[in-house]
Amino acid sequence: MLANESPYEGERTAALAAAERMAKSRGMTLEEAASGGPVPELPKAPRKRKPSGRARDPDTETRMTEGWVDEDKIRRDAALEEARERGLDGDERRRAAAAANRVQRRNGRKREPRSHARVLLEETSLPLEEISSMTGLSMYELVGMKLKMRAAG
Repeated sequence: MLANESPYEGERTAALAAAERMAKSRGMTLEEAASGGPVPELPKAPRKRKPSGRARDPDTETRMTEGWVDEDKIRRDAALEEARERGLDGDERRRAAAAANRVQRRNGRKREPRSHARVLLEETSLPLEEISSMTGLSMYELVGMKLKMRAAG
């Protein structure tokens, strides 16, 4: 028992007393509790299944499994909706709104990202990181454009 492993007499005594109280509250002796308790009684007769009137086939099993999956999806959707009502998905909503704003900003008045980046590279001394964030192009694309512009000149 763990109570015997403590180097302090007071801890061992307290642990042993606690173990005896727990065993007594469940109607066992300390030895029974330490061994895992009394052996549970097995049912006297095995439970019989009611005949379904037809043999179980794989299609029935598949339909049952699909039904369980559908029920799980319904429970998940209901829990998700409850969480949304409580406001627990605030971060997710903010990210979705920010993404929607990014999409909405790309309208007909804006330049195509490559031509915009080309103008910024030619006419400004902005850092590549800032041009990348403005146009949405990767640093590799911008460096490639800058090198090609240098070679053409």
